[in-house]
Amino acid sequence: MSCHNIVCPFHEYEPSNGLVAEDGIGCLIIDAVKQVRFSRGAALFAEGQRSSCLYSLTSGLVKITNHTSDGREQIVGLSTPGKLLVGLQSISAHRYEYTAIAETDVYACRIRHRALLRAVRHRGDVAMRLVAALNAQLAHARALMQVMGHKCAAAKIASFIQLVVPHGDESRKRYTLPFSRREIANLLGLSEETVCRQMARMNRRGILYAPRGRIEILDWHGLQAIAEPAVA
Repeated sequence: MSCHNIVCPFHEYEPSNGLVAEDGIGCLIIDAVKQVRFSRGAALFAEGQRSSCLYSLTSGLVKITNHTSDGREQIVGLSTPGKLLVGLQSISAHRYEYTAIAETDVYACRIRHRALLRAVRHRGDVAMRLVAALNAQLAHARALMQVMGHKCAAAKIASFIQLVVPHGDESRKRYTLPFSRREIANLLGLSEETVCRQMARMNRRGILYAPRGRIEILDWHGLQAIAEPAVA
């Protein structure tokens, strides 16, 4: 069976090797994979649930959450299509250590843990793809830590938008913003008022247009300058 999720780490096609994706190109671990769909708000899995699968996203965005000791939801990560695998941290655990929620409609490949680990033991190419996925996970975690780190409020928000919204050269396409102002504030350790004020300021500067629920980046270079201000 062919697979069109060419950004999955286990897809036979790799953009870097010069091949052209064709219908006949498929998955290195196809016997362990099932294509699934989740509606917005649905849980891929829940914290404490028995760990059995991980997910490679074809489209959509997933938020990773856990709960504090007083029961509040805390967003601790994001996942988008690419080499990131949702649930990878629990591949050798009996229970999921966090909850994964579809923040938009999500299409994904569900991969069984046991079958993947069996393939890793017998196939070096699959093992190397898993190592690449682990490296991507670490890089993404570092990027998210930088967003939440020692930056001013404007830089945190600009960096967060860059992580969430896909972009290309001179892109002006409008995207559904999958997080509310309050969720962004909770994730970045800011007040909701601060997030609204900073986004309104970027709007006035012509960097973005962001009515509630949507976002359009008008000036990617300007957004990058806010996210990574030049050091004098």
